[in-house]
Amino acid sequence: MDFVAEELAALVGSANAEARALLLLASGAVRTDAARCAAAAILAKSGDVAIVRRGQELATLAMETMLEARVIAAECFDRLRMLAEQPQKFGTQCGRDGSPWPVDPATTDSERAKWGLPSLRELLARRGTPS
Repeated sequence: MDFVAEELAALVGSANAEARALLLLASGAVRTDAARCAAAAILAKSGDVAIVRRGQELATLAMETMLEARVIAAECFDRLRMLAEQPQKFGTQCGRDGSPWPVDPATTDSERAKWGLPSLRELLARRGTPS
């Protein structure tokens, strides 16, 4: 049983999740792909570029054994683009006010599917945004 992965997964969305994930990473407790994936899911929500980059690194490392890590890596990529005030690639992020963040029109739904993501239309529909 991977107690670190379970703890991190339970923390996703909580107020202290980022701080706890960073503490566990610094202590060397994040050793499995499941724990890396759970930590990445937390760090992907950060407003700090360095922290989101760390989340992307963790997700990329976990992709070999964890299919859901592809989605998290794509979310991190989009988050980094958004934080740099550039159009996102996949369409996973909303602006701070909840409005849709611009998406690079060159990215295809086929490319999204390779990263485990649904079509752009479906991503927008999940947020209640007209396509």
